[in-house]
Amino acid sequence: MIRSLATGILLVLAAQIATAEAMTAADVKRCNAMAATLAPKKAEIQQMQEKRDAMAETVEAKGDIWEELEVHRLASAGHAAQADAAKADYESSKKDLMKTEFALQALARQFNQDIASYNQSCATK
Repeated sequence: MIRSLATGILLVLAAQIATAEAMTAADVKRCNAMAATLAPKKAEIQQMQEKRDAMAETVEAKGDIWEELEVHRLASAGHAAQADAAKADYESSKKDLMKTEFALQALARQFNQDIASYNQSCATK
């Protein structure tokens, strides 16, 4: 049992070494192209995070405005209209924030997959 396990490990190591040594010029070119795309994607993620953070602050401020106007809703029809308009603006901003958040998560997920793919096929051990 131990002998067959050791043999299996040696075969896996030999296959990995053969694969690493078998990188052709095309493989190297492909790996370099993959590596070149990682930095711009990381920068795009950083920009999107900053955009999301700014949007979150705006949404929070709009929510505070709506809450302040909601307190006076019963004072008059004009106050109710202001509260409704503020709530609609707040809800719209929340939807935009969620869209940005989902886009950011998708971009980060793709970036992580790209890194894993690069590490699997290109990184030297």
